[in-house]
Amino acid sequence: MNSKKSIVNAGALIFVLNGLFYLICEFIVAFGTRYPLKEVYFKHFISSLGVYTYQIVEGVPDGFSEFAMLMNINFIVTGIGFFIAYYLLIFDKLINRKLGILFILTPLIFAFGSILVGVFQGGVPSEDGLHGLGARLSFLGGNFTALLSGIALFRENKKYGVVSILLGIIGLVSAGFMNNAINNNLSEVVAIYERMTVYPITMWQLITGIVFLKKKY
Repeated sequence: MNSKKSIVNAGALIFVLNGLFYLICEFIVAFGTRYPLKEVYFKHFISSLGVYTYQIVEGVPDGFSEFAMLMNINFIVTGIGFFIAYYLLIFDKLINRKLGILFILTPLIFAFGSILVGVFQGGVPSEDGLHGLGARLSFLGGNFTALLSGIALFRENKKYGVVSILLGIIGLVSAGFMNNAINNNLSEVVAIYERMTVYPITMWQLITGIVFLKKKY
């Protein structure tokens, strides 16, 4: 196996493991709240799972997340893993293209935002100081990474390009709906829109990893 293939495989594998790690950790922490899972996933922000039991945050039930530390580790690991995987897997393909700097900037923004979310706790993604800033950066950085990568790699793999573009658009549009729901106190749907903003990023990682692992050189 040549070195290029080894690097690609490493990046692809990190993407797959990163996506699975995020989903599994979120489920464990959600289950640990002892609230019905349907309520956790449909009524509470993801950020709520990272609020420690001794913290008082508006909109987050007291003592809501017993495994908050795991969720915050999850946010940080996800951000770092995303950037490393992208750098190993895709960046080399795109750096020499027009506006190539964007292809390293967007995953870096996602990573930085995710780390902020894990370090500074909060309840509402568009508020809460550095936590809110981190949430917004991760939403935009992750979904723009999927969108731009899909556009840039469309000729190389049309199916992958279309899926990446669609996931990025879904995530960005959902972020707009989420922001509108927050501003208008639409509590019944806001957590759903947040997950529709976040999960396209996770799905893109899993799909990207699988596609490149299967690619022959």
